[in-house]
Amino acid sequence: MTALKLKSFLKLGAKFRDDLYGGAAIVMAAMAPVIIGGLAYGAEVGGWELTKRQVQNAADVAAYAAATQVRSGETNDVAETAAETVAAASGYAGGADNLDIERPPSSAPTAADGTDPNGDSSYVYVTLTETKPRTFTKFFASGDAVSFPSAALAKIESGRPACVLALHPSASGAVSTGGSTNVELAGCDIAANSISSTAITATGNGSNVEADCISAVGNVSVNSTYNLDCPAPIANGPKTADPYANVPMPTASDCNLTYASTQFTQNGNPSTPGSGQTGKMLCYSGAAWNFNRTVNLASNNTYVLFNTHASQTATFGTSGNRTVNGTNVSVILIGKWNVSFNGNTAISLTAPTTGTYKGLALVGDRANAVDIDISGNNAGKIVGAVYSPHAGSDVTYTGSSTAYSSGQCTQVIGGTVTFWGNADFSTNCSNSGTTAIMAGQSIKIVG
Repeated sequence: MTALKLKSFLKLGAKFRDDLYGGAAIVMAAMAPVIIGGLAYGAEVGGWELTKRQVQNAADVAAYAAATQVRSGETNDVAETAAETVAAASGYAGGADNLDIERPPSSAPTAADGTDPNGDSSYVYVTLTETKPRTFTKFFASGDAVSFPSAALAKIESGRPACVLALHPSASGAVSTGGSTNVELAGCDIAANSISSTAITATGNGSNVEADCISAVGNVSVNSTYNLDCPAPIANGPKTADPYANVPMPTASDCNLTYASTQFTQNGNPSTPGSGQTGKMLCYSGAAWNFNRTVNLASNNTYVLFNTHASQTATFGTSGNRTVNGTNVSVILIGKWNVSFNGNTAISLTAPTTGTYKGLALVGDRANAVDIDISGNNAGKIVGAVYSPHAGSDVTYTGSSTAYSSGQCTQVIGGTVTFWGNADFSTNCSNSGTTAIMAGQSIKIVG
């Protein structure tokens, strides 16, 4: 190579060496896979964080939705369906198989206030998992998918004790007053599950109702008839759970002894059905239940009256100055019934404080309408619950003129409830065996 050519070659090499633009291109070309990979990794990991937040939000709203159903007295299956529906609506894509509720919880962590929720039915624990397929990270980690588990703990709390509850879902006047009613409720509420704009009404002239508060799922239509301790009636409130919804209604196969209806009022006056028995379910079947004598029920038994004629409404009550008496007993009416203790007749029952029917004194069938009218000059009293849960049942109630002992109370639960005359209630039920009616309970996420 000549000196001239060598010189030209060296100049060209120096030019290439000093070309910064070309060097940058080479560096960028070499780094491009690394940069793109880093951006892809960061985007995927950032997406994971977003998914974690979305799944946690789904768990929170699912737990809240489930708790609202539990608060209303629905089963765990209904609560789980509500949780699944709300979670899916919030963007959860994990499916029903990956969502579970526990009520009461058995594996929940300690609540935010430091309490242990396990075994406590006021808590609802929801766990769920959503899975996302790996994209770029599958080149660096094992497995084709990433799981995002989450959980939430909801608590049903507070609430107001009630001693009167109407279960009808839509009736106008689900709770109403009639005549010159004077009702005094010491430390408890009146609640109605009706969505009607007039779920609770006052119709009696000169009526007076004193209560801590009144609440309805719908609205209330009352005036100065109601004297309340709360600032105002509670409208559009939550549904109040039936505290006895899980108590089974007896069937013929549950009976220890079975008799014809005539044996309920035989043995002269007074009649003493079940005399000599204790701790038994004594069953009576028939369609005619009119009797004109006092009835003394044997203590510590469950009396079940079956109306065996589906097309007829059986009657249960007395005439004249007669009374039905029973201590530590439940009287349960299966089929269609019309129960009437008015005029000078009376019923005096004390519910059992233990067993399947604890707290239940006079019970109407869940599957059939059982109207109960206790509006006479009632010298007796009922300690425990007057309970007729069928939506078509009406309970008309006048309180007892006989004083209660400490810890004794009366609950009235019906499809609809009508007050007539004078009635006194109290929430001190410590010796009555009853299950509390809680109205207006709130729900809070606590874990």
